[in-house]
Amino acid sequence: MEIKRREKTITSVFLRYVIFYTAGVLFWLFVIFMIYFVLEVTGEVLPANHMETQLNGSAEEIRTADKVTEELLPDGCGYGVFEYDGTWLYGTFSEEDAGEVWEQYQKNSIYAGGNGYLRFFLRKNGEICIVRYEISTRFRNEVLERYLPDPDILMVLSFVVLFLIHTAVVSRLFGKYMRKRLGVLHEVTAKIRNQDLEFEEEHSELKEIEEVLDSLNRMKEALKTSLYRQWNLEKSKEEQIAALAHDIKTPLTVIRGNAELLAEGDLSPDEREYDQDIRQGVGMIEEYLSILNELLAEENDNRKMDQDPVKEELFCGELADCFMEEARLLTSAGKRPVLFRRKELYGKILCSRSQLMRAFHNILGNAMDYSPADGEIEISMEMRTEKGKEYLAVIIADEGPGFSRQDIRHAKERFYQGDLSRSSRNHYGIGLHTADRFLASQGGYLRIGNTQTGGAMVTMGIRIVS
Repeated sequence: MEIKRREKTITSVFLRYVIFYTAGVLFWLFVIFMIYFVLEVTGEVLPANHMETQLNGSAEEIRTADKVTEELLPDGCGYGVFEYDGTWLYGTFSEEDAGEVWEQYQKNSIYAGGNGYLRFFLRKNGEICIVRYEISTRFRNEVLERYLPDPDILMVLSFVVLFLIHTAVVSRLFGKYMRKRLGVLHEVTAKIRNQDLEFEEEHSELKEIEEVLDSLNRMKEALKTSLYRQWNLEKSKEEQIAALAHDIKTPLTVIRGNAELLAEGDLSPDEREYDQDIRQGVGMIEEYLSILNELLAEENDNRKMDQDPVKEELFCGELADCFMEEARLLTSAGKRPVLFRRKELYGKILCSRSQLMRAFHNILGNAMDYSPADGEIEISMEMRTEKGKEYLAVIIADEGPGFSRQDIRHAKERFYQGDLSRSSRNHYGIGLHTADRFLASQGGYLRIGNTQTGGAMVTMGIRIVS
């Protein structure tokens, strides 16, 4: 029995984080309040009216003392002593402050601006003492009082800082949670984009993402079915075309054989001309079948490259031995002289051996076809460093007509045939194109040029991995 997954909605997840966020804010507010409360209870933070309370306690002493001193006043207070007519006697006020507080005294105003207040004391000797104090909390510790803001302001600032930190942390947690849940969507879409359709169905605890994943899984299955159907159709067509091409060879062989038998008989000039036309027509059909077989082979090779062929690690010397053996077999069958030049080789190559051998076969086959009957083919193998990367360079040179400037620019293009000097021997612009694709898929290159004597020279650059 399938276990039903417990799904959440994005709304419920967001609401959970909102509750967590709100609870955190209230928690930090409570912590700051408790710290402030403890400091106030222990006396480390003085209450806002502590100056006023102390002044009330020392009021009688201020009135009766011979002289008012700072010791009689709370810390942080300013004071001034005046004659009854406003003449300044002594105190801590500046000249400007003294004038302002006397003016406030005459107005019977106790406000000194901001948090400041004034207190008036009529002394027994007729003098008037004016004290300026503040209604605000203070630290008992002088160092804290000097370098920190008032406790009330510090509490607000602390809450703001903690509020911002808490907001950042909760936002990061929520973002991390959502990125992790949305990451599965990225993985699935990336696999579908790369046509990697053999993965298991992915699921998510979030209802909305699960719905999207369900749609993507259905799309994956539909795409897989479509691709398989398309692949089977293409494969079936190729098989039918290949079978048809093979079947056509049988009647062509009969026609060619009969035409050649007729040519050996006693024919009139007109009949001999007709017979020659028949044989030429058969030759043209055979050329077209050859083109068709090359195209089918190239399509098969392209499909193999798209399917990421299995690669293996080979030593450069081992791969060079394979090239030399392949060259000996081909040139001996064609009775062509071949010269090998091989320098010291080192390193390893990660490659598809079959594709590299096919590329080498195509290039060497071209060299044999375009070289004169007694022309020598030279195959050189050496190590090269280009743009900070190392390559095994395999150079195949012939003594044929070489490449024209137009050939060098376009020879690697599909179906390019070039001028008649290098396109009149049943070549249809597929071999070099296929070789170039094979080498590029291995991280290498194909370079086309001419030798100093005018023959063609093709270089296979195969990337060294270690």
